[in-house]
Order: sequence, then structure tokens, then C-alpha cells
Amino acid sequence: MVVGSIPTAAIFWFDYEIMKQVISINLKVSKYDIIVSQSENDFFASLKKTIITNTFFVITDENIERLHLEYFTNLLKQKSYNVRVSTIPAGEIGKSIKSLSILYTKALEVGIDRKSCVIALGGGVVGDVAGFFAATYMRGINYVQVPTTLLAMTDSSVGGKTAINTRDGKNIAGVFYQPNFVWINSSFLNTLPKRHIKNGLAEVIKYALVFDKKFYDYLSNTINNELISSKDFNYIIYKSCSYKAKVVEKDEKETTGLRAVLNFGHTFAHALETLTKYRKFLHGEAVAMGMLFAAELSLVSKTCRLETYKEIESLLKKADFILNLKINEQRLLTLMKKDKKSIDKNIKFVLIRNIGKTVNAHVKDNLVLYALKKFLR
Repeated sequence: MVVGSIPTAAIFWFDYEIMKQVISINLKVSKYDIIVSQSENDFFASLKKTIITNTFFVITDENIERLHLEYFTNLLKQKSYNVRVSTIPAGEIGKSIKSLSILYTKALEVGIDRKSCVIALGGGVVGDVAGFFAATYMRGINYVQVPTTLLAMTDSSVGGKTAINTRDGKNIAGVFYQPNFVWINSSFLNTLPKRHIKNGLAEVIKYALVFDKKFYDYLSNTINNELISSKDFNYIIYKSCSYKAKVVEKDEKETTGLRAVLNFGHTFAHALETLTKYRKFLHGEAVAMGMLFAAELSLVSKTCRLETYKEIESLLKKADFILNLKINEQRLLTLMKKDKKSIDKNIKFVLIRNIGKTVNAHVKDNLVLYALKKFLR
């Protein structure tokens, strides 16, 4: 079996076709499937089942355009579909009002109408922008998620969150808009660099910390061996999607508070990304630091024990995340207070009690600042 090494490998390979796995998300007004399969036939079967159109608008970024666009558009053309393409800048810089405006203009130019279907081919940024475009173009058209990164496969492609960033914060403009289906083909990870594999592992670790001590133990053992096989990756993807699907079913639009658990580490992460203008850290790298800060805040607020903090720190270190940071704590605090989950300027955090159990809490500024000073020292 071909495997990838967490500390040293640049590329991870998948050398066999896995069996099809399907996770269904049942919502109040809609239902869709997450298809985990390397089979193109499974993709087209889902397309035929859920989409009635002959025209597809494929949205991707500059990196995926170079790696996978020709292969993917040829697949569609072989089935005699009309394919139109638009490319946005790679990275968080592409998640902007400017990108969205360009997409609207391009779609009109190439004849995309209300019966057409958008396909988001790429990572989390592409999925967020393409989903927002699909939700707002001509008051909403169909779209399909085809994630190509580990982060998108395990987290952002599932659940219907779409958004773009503004100068003052991350995901400030957005809407909940569910895809018609998600096709997760893990062979796309063949071309994913080590740093982006780790970027996705942060969200995977999040699921273990907030939901399941057994999954935490599995990840700790797997990552500690410094090798992740193709079989392990497929299990990780399926497991992560299963956790998120269950939460989304119960709290699609974050109205009950249940879905907030998925924001563990994200309040700090979003502020850090905004402060560094989305150029210094990948999302998962910021989330890894955000999860350890959430553990620090849990510790100083006496929500968790030192043992739990050490467990979180240990797994993040095994995954080789950088956890040391020198940055202005007051500026971070100011940005966290702008987080869209804050109410009346009170910062809402997901704190951890122990592995697999969390609590939502509004934390006073002075305690947050105290935790930040300890964390950033």
C-alpha cells in the first residue's frame, strides 16, 4: 500500500478504488447525499438523479485549474454536457466581493440561466464562493460540491454554509444554501501538498475533540505512527462527514445552538486570519491554534482540567502544528468581539470540559484577555 508521511511527505497517494459510502442529510425542506467514492459512475448517477439540465457552470481556483480542471470538464463533455468555467484566485484572497462580482458577470456572458447548475470544484474557498454565487444568482440555482482538499472533504463542503470575507472580518457576508449532493473522491488528494493535508487534519481533530474520545484515540495512534494510509484517510473522511451530517440535521442554520459546537477554535482562528490578512496562515493552521487557545480559556475559566488541555496539546503537536504565536492580544480581542457569533459585543466561545464534551459560554473580556496573554507569552 502506498502511504503518506505526516512529517516529511509532500504528496499522499491513494492506490485503490474504495467502496461507495453514502451519508444522507435529511433536513426540514430538503435532503441530499454525501457520496464518498472514487467512481465517476457514482458521480454521474447522482447527477442524473438530482439535476435536470444540460449546462454546468464549473467554478474553481487557479491551483485546481492547473491540476484537475481539464480532467473534470472532459468528464462532463464526454456525457455531452455544455460546460462553462470561471476561475477565482486561490486562497482566502479569492473569497471576496470582487470574485463574486466577476462570477455574476461571467455567468451572464456565457448564458447561465435559472435551469443551469453550478459545480464547485476545489477547496473550502471555492465551495464557499460558488455556494454563495449559486444561492444568489437569479435568486438561487442548483449546485454540487466536488471538494478537492482534505479540509473541504471533511468539513466545509458539508452543511450548506456559504460566505465571503470583507475587509473587517471572515465570513461576514453569507447564506445557508444546501447543495444538491456532494461527491467526495479521495483520489484528488494525490496532488495535495503536506501543508494542505495538515490543514484538513485540523478540522478532523476538531471532530474528535468535541464528539468522540474513541476517535481521538484513533487519531492519536494513527498520527503517532507518522503514517496515514489511504484506508485511514477514507475512514477519516467518512467519520468526519458523519459527525457533521448529524449536527446539521438537528441545527441547519445555527438557531438552536447545537451547531455552534462545530465552531470550536474558530472564534480565535477567524480573528487571527483577519489580523494577518489571510496571508500568513491557512484556515486549519489558524484553527489548530484556536483550539489550543479554547483549551487555555477553558482551563483558566475552570471549565476543564489540566489533563484535558494536555491531551489537546499532545494531539496537535503530533500532527506537527505550529502552536507558538507572537501577536498583539488586544487587537485579537477587538476582532473576536466583531465575530458574527458575538451578541451585544459579548464573545461566545465553545469551551471544552473533556474530550468529547463541550459547552457554549459567553466569556467576559477580562478573562479572555488574561487567557490571551498566557497563550501568547
